Amino acid sequence: MSAMVHQMAYFLPEQYEAAWERGLLNATSYRDHGDYRRESEQTMRALAARSTTSIRVMRLDVADLVAYAQREGQDPASRQTRLDFAGWLHKTGHTGDLWPPERNAPCWCASGGKYKKCCGNAGFLAIEPADPASLVLRIELDGITPRVWRQIAIPSNTPLDHVHRMFQAAMGWHDQHMYAFETDEHTIIDPRSDSGDATADGERLVSIATQPGATFTYVYDFGDHWTHTITVEEIRPGGADNTFTVLGGEGACPPEDTGGAARYQYLLEALADPSSPDHDEAVDRLGADFQPARAR
Repeated sequence: MSAMVHQMAYFLPEQYEAAWERGLLNATSYRDHGDYRRESEQTMRALAARSTTSIRVMRLDVADLVAYAQREGQDPASRQTRLDFAGWLHKTGHTGDLWPPERNAPCWCASGGKYKKCCGNAGFLAIEPADPASLVLRIELDGITPRVWRQIAIPSNTPLDHVHRMFQAAMGWHDQHMYAFETDEHTIIDPRSDSGDATADGERLVSIATQPGATFTYVYDFGDHWTHTITVEEIRPGGADNTFTVLGGEGACPPEDTGGAARYQYLLEALADPSSPDHDEAVDRLGADFQPARAR
């Protein structure tokens, strides 16, 4: 069985500029190629830290990417298309460059410099560019009536373990349980888990929230299994005010440990019905004055 290989899609400077000119990149991408290289190096280091998968840098040509997207019926501006194209290149014999190179070998970014003085240089990696974009997200708690939702803005490169804490604050949870982010392709888990999945402290929001309309799931409390559908509503340019902000919302967050969506829904009904045999329990669990339609 052949070893697993991760393909890192990468544009050389002239191709990166061409990708911007063709509208293949959006506000979540760094405009400066140096910041883009820095992010790529940091991403590969994070991947190497949690996996023994071999990493190869696949250099993308814009014209070839567009042709591939047309053949496959995909959007050439989609991040997933770039990833698929990099995988296709590898499958069709383009081996790419093995990462990391030796310290004195040419850098993977094709700058012509040695790796130790280029992308492998500690000074280069120490620079922290500002987040390029602000993502406006809608968080909706699944299976609950009246609806519980929040609209928030988050810097695009926020690590997912920080995003978790922002979701907790926006919704009104108290961060007492483990969590996960789920997409169609991946599960990204609470760093405290020993499941072997990718962990939230090694991934950034932009890796799963790439374009307006994109969705993913946030799961909180593996016992009660509260699921939240997250939708990317808008991508705004970053700036000095690009910080975590709660923009709006409706509905009270359920109290912790109320048994999940179905049990919580039953308790709401019992709370509203003094004749229910579980009315007293509902008062104890929710509070006599609990108002589910009001955001707390």
